[in-house]
Amino acid sequence: MKEFKGLSGARGQALLPALVLSRAAIVPEKRETADPEGEIARFEAIRAAYAAELDALKEKTAKENGEEASAIMKAYAVIARDNFFFKKPMKQVKNEGVAADWAVAAERDKVCAKFAAMEDPYMKARADDIRNVCDELIRRLNGVSSAVEVQGDGPVILMAEDLTPEDTIRIDKSKLGGFITERGGVTSHAVILAKTLGIPAVVGCEGILSAARSGEQIYLNGDEGWAAVEPDGEMAARFAAADEAQKAMAERYAQAAAMPAVTRDGHRVQVCVNSGDSESARAFRPDRCDGIGLFRTEFLFMGQQDYPSEEFQYQAYRAVAEAAAGKEVIIRTLDIGGDKQLGYMDLPKESNPFLGYRAIRLCLDRKEIFLTQLRAILRASAHGNLKIMFPMIVTMEELREAKTLTAQAMAELDARGLPHAEHVPLGIMVETPAAVLLSDKLAKEAEFFSIGTNDLIQYTTATDRQNERVQYLYTPCNLSVLRAIHTVIRNGHKAGIPVGMCGEAASDERLLPLLLAMGLDEFSVVPAQAGKVKYMVQQADYAALSGLPDALWEQETVEDACRLLDQYAIR
Repeated sequence: MKEFKGLSGARGQALLPALVLSRAAIVPEKRETADPEGEIARFEAIRAAYAAELDALKEKTAKENGEEASAIMKAYAVIARDNFFFKKPMKQVKNEGVAADWAVAAERDKVCAKFAAMEDPYMKARADDIRNVCDELIRRLNGVSSAVEVQGDGPVILMAEDLTPEDTIRIDKSKLGGFITERGGVTSHAVILAKTLGIPAVVGCEGILSAARSGEQIYLNGDEGWAAVEPDGEMAARFAAADEAQKAMAERYAQAAAMPAVTRDGHRVQVCVNSGDSESARAFRPDRCDGIGLFRTEFLFMGQQDYPSEEFQYQAYRAVAEAAAGKEVIIRTLDIGGDKQLGYMDLPKESNPFLGYRAIRLCLDRKEIFLTQLRAILRASAHGNLKIMFPMIVTMEELREAKTLTAQAMAELDARGLPHAEHVPLGIMVETPAAVLLSDKLAKEAEFFSIGTNDLIQYTTATDRQNERVQYLYTPCNLSVLRAIHTVIRNGHKAGIPVGMCGEAASDERLLPLLLAMGLDEFSVVPAQAGKVKYMVQQADYAALSGLPDALWEQETVEDACRLLDQYAIR
């Protein structure tokens, strides 16, 4: 038996035979083509056929797995049809007479390097999507099949250096019990699909392919992020018990999702979902949550070659508002900066983009971009229950200027005779120590707070969350982070405004009892976690948790804090 450590991609456990996917990498050589025009025509025919296949996969996935998974295939189809991207390599084929596969590979490497250099893990993962589409086109140009076929009747654990969402969609789902990759991150689309399909996954499991062969038994532990080749009898017995418990818990989460998030003694909180675009917003179930607690708008800008128009943004925000069926949608204004480079924005190159020209700083400097977005959101407010949230606020001056520009945008719509809600609540994302320390003042002028724990942990502990050497510091159990959260909730409530949380900590089973005891009003989580969070709330006794914060402040170390919180965790 050999064990291999990786990263938890999707929770769950499986004990099944391995199917090792060996896909030889094609490294195109720079070679000349005798007929450049014919080479371009051949490439365009292959690209069109591939895009059509992706369309069919999108429809198939929508029926079998829902709109969220289907949106990923749509994203791949958009990349395959991106004429702006493929214009450059085809121009090289025409002008230099080189083969199409080499030209596409060269452009792929150049663009993927830019995405991979970004700080945002979501944007890093988009490099994988571009690479996957280009690699498939290169394979097809070379007549190589990438089909994944599983022999036999039973499910397997698919193992590969990396897997594309196409791989996980094309394979017969009845035969896919989980997957393990040596590469890939926890925010990749393949991982998102694994969560959607309800199968466990471990990524970044280096070395396992050299130790495993197809047909050997593999124990995959997606909860803890590791796998074992040919597990012993003791481990197999442990899995059997865990599997039964896992199935029972999944059923409880599903039942909880259909019920309000109310503690045993009647304390009600809101459980919302985070969303990244209009496609994912349409996929969420209004009957399973209280709305969208965070709608990220930067992706509307990332997919364009120029600033998105007011009409384009309005249609996207309107679709989100209507999909929410009257429930709240908190739209975060543009949160983009030096770590997310957009050619048309001409952003400066910065040595530390997370401390630089980004988010509200950029918007207040480039007011017309901000006003365009504000007008689009305000117009969409006529179609639903929208709220506006400003990111990265660190001074009262920034909040006041953002509110003034919102009033200006509203006046401009009135002058044009365009409808909007009479009042749209304006709030801020609390994600810096500055906002925490000013939260008593900011609460007097903001109408709600939403705590962004991912950045708050990073800024409070001075920890780069992408730096493996300091990951031991990047934890929500850090007492300074927990004190900061408590301060924000108290100051928000003193001013009579609700306080929510939209970071990963909102679904942490160790923290949920503490957050309830602190009085957090809203938990906004990834859609797959909504049922779990509701279940934990429903199992809690609000009154019995009242003394937890005081007990926590008696602790002195992160280890002590974690030990105390583990005692209250609802699993």
